[in-house]
This record gives sequence, structure tokens and C-alpha cells, in this order.
Amino acid sequence: MTMPVIGAAPSTVLRAALQLYPARYRRERGEELAEVFADTTAAGSRTAVAREVLGLALYGLRVRLGLTGASAAGRLLALVAPMIAGAVVGATMVPWLAALDRTTRWLAWDDSFGNHVRAFAPPAAALLLGVAALLGRWTAVRVTALLLGAVGLYDLGLAAWSSNFVDAWWVGYIGMATLPFVVAALLLVAAPTDLLPRPNLRTAGLVLGSVVAGGLLEAAQNWDDTTFPLDLQWFVVMLIAPTLLTFAGLRGRMGPAAVGLAMLVLTGPGSLFNIWRETGGISHLLPMAVPVVVLLALVAVAEHRFGRRTALGMVPGRV
Repeated sequence: MTMPVIGAAPSTVLRAALQLYPARYRRERGEELAEVFADTTAAGSRTAVAREVLGLALYGLRVRLGLTGASAAGRLLALVAPMIAGAVVGATMVPWLAALDRTTRWLAWDDSFGNHVRAFAPPAAALLLGVAALLGRWTAVRVTALLLGAVGLYDLGLAAWSSNFVDAWWVGYIGMATLPFVVAALLLVAAPTDLLPRPNLRTAGLVLGSVVAGGLLEAAQNWDDTTFPLDLQWFVVMLIAPTLLTFAGLRGRMGPAAVGLAMLVLTGPGSLFNIWRETGGISHLLPMAVPVVVLLALVAVAEHRFGRRTALGMVPGRV
């Protein structure tokens, strides 16, 4: 592949950005990418060149991870994006409203500016995220989700630091509340921009419906109940059912897969932590977890193979 003559530094960063693409992709389209890069940055400033390199590198990561608009994973993430956005709003507002009396007493005791920020910034950010999703402003959605995810990651890191990285129970307990927001932010950022839905009645319905569903799922997770979620009905609803729905994506059924993935974002961390807690640790969990993982893997393989056969059988003219 011949690199354009655009100076030593840009050529070096261009080579580095292209290395993020799969080898086959570089062989087939590397020259074209380099020529387009040279044309768009020929008279550009250092900032413009850096922006083009960053865009090229980020798309290379998308291609390597299979998260482009042409991939099944990319289509799934674009479909689930409004559901995750709405679920984040519901999962933020329900605990905040439930603890409003306690928050009021806390602020009456110490009404410092920092406490007001900690009390009102998360719900304000969640409402902003919801409005942005309704308006189709996905950049604002992603930035706000990243802020909420960063706060969650900070709280999780603080829990680990305060426990000297030895109290797995406390870290897991905090993780139940914070990891959903971290995962949600990553999935929203990973969704292909060109496939994200435009503002319309369908998107508004998905967002608003997910606000309600996310709030109900958050309210249903009784974290301090020592029997939750090992009661059979809750275990099925919170973990098994959404996992099986997500497997529907292996057969090309993106709608059920999106619903399952959105549910798992909220319920997965809490369910897994409570299972670990009630079984007494990893050593006690493995005898139960290994057969379950093997069974789920077999279901995934069966779904994938059956889905391929069904798709082939639907091809016109194929016997």
C-alpha cells in the first residue's frame, strides 16, 4: 500500500490509524482511505488533520470490532439505543424519587453546594438524556450517558479504594447500582451513528416506554432482600428471560434481542452479584455456573445454526 506524501508526522499517524483496521480491509481499501485522507487534509490545519486521524482510527476500531452499520451487532446496538436511553432515565429517577425525603433531610443538615450537586446532578443529567433521545440528538445522549457512566465508575472505584481492594461484597454491592450506567454508556457510544433512529413517534414511544420499564425494573430489584433474586420467578424474569431473548439475535430477530439486551443492562449486575452472594463465593458458585454456561452456549449454537438453515430455506429458488 502506497502512502501519500503528506509529511513525515501525518504519514506516521496515518499508518498508525490504518493499523487499527483488519488486514484484509487494509489490503482492499487502504489506498482509497489514504488518498481520501490526503485530499481532505491537504490544506488543513493541525487540528483538522488530528480530527481526521481520530475519525479514521475510531472507524477502524468499529470495523475490527464488527460494530459498523453493515454488521448484525451494529444493527442491534442502533435498535436498542433508544431503549437503553429511556431505561437509564427510569433507573435514575426511581431511586432518586424514592429517596427524596432522605435527600431533603440530608440537605437540611448540610446544604453545601457540593451536596446539592451530588443530589440533583444525576437526575438532571438523566432528564437531559431523555429529552435528547426524544429529539434524536444522539451526540448529547452519548455525552450525557458518558458523564453518568463516569460518575458510576468513580463511585465503584471509590468503594474499591475505601475497602483497600479486599472487600468484594462492598464493591459488588456498589457495582449493582453503578455498573448498569457504565455498560449503558459504552453501548450507546458503540452504536453506529448512521443507523441511530431519527425523532419520530416510534422512537418517542420506545424511549418513553423504556423509561417506564426501566423504572419498574429498578424498583423490582430489592437489593437488600437476602432472598433476591434466587426466588425462582425473579431469577427467570431478571436474568434467564432477557438472556434467552438476546439469543434471538443469532437468528436475525433483532427486536426481541434488543429488548433482552436492554433488560440485561439493568438487571445483569444485580442478579449476578446476588447469586454470588447467596452461593457463598466463587468456589461455591462454579459447580452451578459451569453447567449453566455450557447450556447457554449450546442454546446459542443451536440458535445460530437453526437461524442459518431457516435463512437459507427462505432464499427464493433454493431447494
